[in-house]
Amino acid sequence: MLIFEMDNFVIEEQVKGLSFVDDRLRQRYEVCLTGMQQKDYSQSFPNLVKDTYALKGFYRFINNTRVTQSTFIEGYRRGLASYSKKIMEQQGEWFLIHDTMYVEYNNRELDLGYTQDKDSNGLLLHHSLLLDNQHVPLGLLHQQVIQRNRGEFGKREMCKEKAIEDKESHKWIEGIKAGQSFSEDTGRKLIHLLDREADIGEVINLFLKDQPAASGFIIRARHDRSTLSHSQREKEEDVSLFRLFKQIAESNNKTKISRVLRCKEGKPYEADCWLRYAKYKFRGIEKEITCVHLEEVAIGKESKMTGWYLLTNLPVTTFEQAEQVVELYTKRWAIEDFHKCYKTGCSIEKRQFDSKDPLCTVIGFLGLLAIQLLRSRYFAKVDPEASFEVVVTQKEAQELARKSARKYLKPIDLTIAQEGTMLWWILLLGRMGGHQGYKSKGLPGWQTLWKGLNYFNTLLEGYVMQASP
Repeated sequence: MLIFEMDNFVIEEQVKGLSFVDDRLRQRYEVCLTGMQQKDYSQSFPNLVKDTYALKGFYRFINNTRVTQSTFIEGYRRGLASYSKKIMEQQGEWFLIHDTMYVEYNNRELDLGYTQDKDSNGLLLHHSLLLDNQHVPLGLLHQQVIQRNRGEFGKREMCKEKAIEDKESHKWIEGIKAGQSFSEDTGRKLIHLLDREADIGEVINLFLKDQPAASGFIIRARHDRSTLSHSQREKEEDVSLFRLFKQIAESNNKTKISRVLRCKEGKPYEADCWLRYAKYKFRGIEKEITCVHLEEVAIGKESKMTGWYLLTNLPVTTFEQAEQVVELYTKRWAIEDFHKCYKTGCSIEKRQFDSKDPLCTVIGFLGLLAIQLLRSRYFAKVDPEASFEVVVTQKEAQELARKSARKYLKPIDLTIAQEGTMLWWILLLGRMGGHQGYKSKGLPGWQTLWKGLNYFNTLLEGYVMQASP
């Protein structure tokens, strides 16, 4: 079985970070993990673990009351901290992306609460995904399972009377605190990336508090807040209020840039955009923060333009820095890929248990496998010209890859990537997984790569057996 060494170090550190109350549980976990790694995680557990006794052992492990979802998440966190300390020579900030996903378990007898409508049944998973300075996913620093009370459906107005600690939105603070604790433990500064739902005064103020490991943040604005004008700010008796969106959109401090955007169907296109930035003081926010505004230039009266308002405490004094804020925010999409890995690649919505606890435990267990699956997509982005032998170290695997390339790679692939490079290897796995072409379809996605890797591993097993004396 082919296992990437590039993947091993950070994954192994997270495995080492897991703490079990019994050595036998540790042994059982390692047996279960080894038995599932490098397989198609979307399959049912009986298909993944075909040995009857091993399958029985897996279910006993997941149903053990001394193994919980937090056992895995806390272990991953310790492992990521250890990994960070061991590679402190890697300069630059890391990134922590926060987001929530719905997991639906409709048509099940197990009542887990509602998700989006009153007839739905499922859970919310709030994640904080850690990326390194090359924006490559490393692991889950935080995961919170949220079960909504059906009795509170349709009573959103009552939330305004609650303290932030009693609201569902407190999930953002929990994830941020996990990141700040990580920074204090490792000395590694993080830049937090959050979507519109996190545009909350308490969340922003948490970043602005004076602390040794100050955190950077970029939040997409949701609320059209009132701002205090620069000219009238000191006159407390005559405060002039303005709305953020209108004020910055009408600012003459702007420049035109060209950026690749995506339409609703996800297809990329190049567009001219206005870029603006300004610093504001908001009511209820402890310090001044910067708003960076990206607005697509209108082509016609009927055109629907893309527009972002990004709030940040990062230094922005030039348009180059403002554009960098926009670029960094686009890295938030990595967590969307992670959610696809979790839902489709690991099929967490298809897992069936009789109660919530083992279901949550298996969700935590599959978290690391979803990270492995996600990282496979980023190999070619790290260093496309590097030799594929950096990650494919097995001699028989190298030989098989070169032989397979003659059959699966097309002439156009060899005009894009040189033989033996990382990009060449990714294109080969993509072709084996059913990808139709790089230029027309883009770089192979993680699902296609995983199918290609599974197929390659099947060929490798036969190739090694044939070569054995």
